Amino acid sequence: MDERKTIKALMVCAMGMSSSLLEAKTREAAQAAGVPFDLHAIATAEIATWNFAANYVDIVLIAPQVRYKRKSITEAAAPYNIIVADIDPVSFGMVEGEKLFKQIMAAIEARDNAIKA
Repeated sequence: MDERKTIKALMVCAMGMSSSLLEAKTREAAQAAGVPFDLHAIATAEIATWNFAANYVDIVLIAPQVRYKRKSITEAAAPYNIIVADIDPVSFGMVEGEKLFKQIMAAIEARDNAIKA
């Protein structure tokens, strides 16, 4: 993975607000690691109209309370090789930004390695 490339992540939660603390903590972890990182949180209502072609992200993170949307999100993201991952409920509840950042980086590395293989 190109270390200069900005990692782009999209977090989907019920109202786009409960994830704001986790969003901030995850950004802090990325900054501490020296990784260019952009994380945006949206409500589930917004995902139906999200244009993945125009607003590419590396990974979509699904908050525990909206996992029921996983299938539709995965179907929308699949044509763009976008990773879709569930956020661990404990990490979400305990606002463990560093743990989520590590999950993001591991998922992107695995995808990139699979593409190279």
